[in-house]
Parts: sequence; C-alpha cells; structure tokens
Amino acid sequence: MVAFHAFQWLDDRFWVGAAGVDVFFVISGFIIWTVAARGESQPGPFLWRRFTRVAPAYWLVTFLVAGVALADPMFLPQVSVTPRHLLLSLAFIQHTDPNGLVFPVLPPGWTLNYEAIFYVSFAAVLFAHERFRFVLIVAAMAAICAVGFLDPPLYGLAANPMLLQFAAGAWLGRRHMQRRRIEPGAGLIFLVLGLAALATMGLTGFRNEFFRPLLWGLPAVMIVAGAVALEEGGWLKVPAVLVGLGDASYAIYLCHMPVTALVGHTLGVQPVALFVIGSLVASVALGLAFHRWIETPLIRLCRRLPKRLTALAPRAS
Repeated sequence: MVAFHAFQWLDDRFWVGAAGVDVFFVISGFIIWTVAARGESQPGPFLWRRFTRVAPAYWLVTFLVAGVALADPMFLPQVSVTPRHLLLSLAFIQHTDPNGLVFPVLPPGWTLNYEAIFYVSFAAVLFAHERFRFVLIVAAMAAICAVGFLDPPLYGLAANPMLLQFAAGAWLGRRHMQRRRIEPGAGLIFLVLGLAALATMGLTGFRNEFFRPLLWGLPAVMIVAGAVALEEGGWLKVPAVLVGLGDASYAIYLCHMPVTALVGHTLGVQPVALFVIGSLVASVALGLAFHRWIETPLIRLCRRLPKRLTALAPRAS
C-alpha cells in the first residue's frame, strides 16, 4: 500500500497495488474469527479491544493530518477539513469529503470504515450461539451488500460486496480452527494463481471498479488461503523481521500518507525509484517508531482505563 500511494504522486501505473486492501480485508476476517474462537467471544470486551486497537492511534494521526492541512493546504492538497468532515471521519462513518470523494480526513482511513461495519456486525453476532455465528456474519455482510444494490449511492458508501471479503476471511479462519487444512502443495498453487491473476490485470490494464470485489476479492482469498496452507504445512517460515513489520503494519498504514507527502515535498518525486524507495523506507521507519513509542503504550493505557475507573468508583461514592 505504501508503494501504491507513492506511485499515485506520479501516475496510475501501479493501480493494481490497491488490491492490497482486498487482501487486508480477507486477513482481517481470518484474524477476527480466530480471535473470537480462541476466547474473545463476549460482545462487549470484543468490541472494546477492537476499539482500543484501532481508534486512539487513528484519531491521533487524523488530528495531526487535519492540523497540517489547515496550516499548509498545499502540503496535503487532497485533504480539506470542515467540522462535519472531521467528526464523521473520527466516527468511522463513510461519507463524501468536501471535494466530493469518499475519503475521511486521513484518506487511507476509508478502509477502517469498512472494518468498523464488520466489527460491529461481528460483535452483534457474538450474542448468538457459536454454531450459528458463521451463518449470521455471512448473512449480515450479504444483507448490507443488498442494501447497497437497492440504493446505489450507498454502494459507494461501504454497502458493497467488498464486505464479503471479511466473510471469506472468516470462512478461512473457521476452517483453520476446525483443523480442516489445505494441503501445502494446493496452497502453493492457490498463492501463485492469486498473485498471477492480479499481475495479469496489472499488466493488461484490465480493471472494473464495480466488479472489484470479485476481480480482486477472489485472488485475495486465494493468496491468503495459500499463505495459511503453506504456514500450517511447514513450508513457510516467517522471518522475525517480517513478524515485526506485521506487528507494526497498522502504524505504518496510518503514517505512510503524510510521510510520503513529506518525502515528496523535500526530496521531490524524481528520480522515481529514489522517491518510491525513500517513501517506503521513511514510512516503515516512522511506522516502527510510532508502533513502539506511541501506538503500543496508547493501547495499553486505554485498555487499563476501565480497571482504573472501576477501582476509583468506591472512593467516589
């Protein structure tokens, strides 16, 4: 995603890089299902942990971006700030910005609005018995998609089949927890075919935003299914450095747009290779620092807050 947004400063040559979002949605569905299956199955605690994992760091970066945009409109020309736009962005509500585009104040944050729909739906499903949960989460995602088809403006405001990618990830997570494993050899084929499908679209220029959930969603499911199969079968050992990058991936996601803008304004966008590599290195470096020194302590602080309030309650009475 960092490379995709870096190239957007230049042209649309790496448009297929946006498919990283589709892969991310499938991974998210997989993780949320497995997390709930391993014990985090109470609706309240589940939603609180998701909220504290996502919201505080996102709000912090959103306020930072809003402040920069107000102080220097040319630094982030795609960002326009109004009170309504800021409040809806902070509330994870998909909407059109002052420029008529479906982006929050921190533009990459549009994906978090989809995540919020999935999280709230999944929390509601947790009230049901576990044997009904998979059917219910698929039905919930499908119902929201149906609303988008019936009311086309809502299709562009998150009520579209991209939500089914979360359900597909949940299906993979369910299979994983039931130990219904895909053979590593088949997983390798899935992974190669998924990557090849995206590469073919990128090379041929074949794209269709309306059918994106299908054209990019299916390869995304194949990629995640293949990677899971390879790891489960012992064919894939993830290096510690990649594990660290995975842990900091959300921080990198939040920071990379303003960091890329800083690189573009200070170093320029030519030569292209230097700009893209510089954006990648700077985004990863700042993301790792943000994860260690800001995001992780912030999550810990927020998750301790209910206990502290509970401990103070008897004294207040």
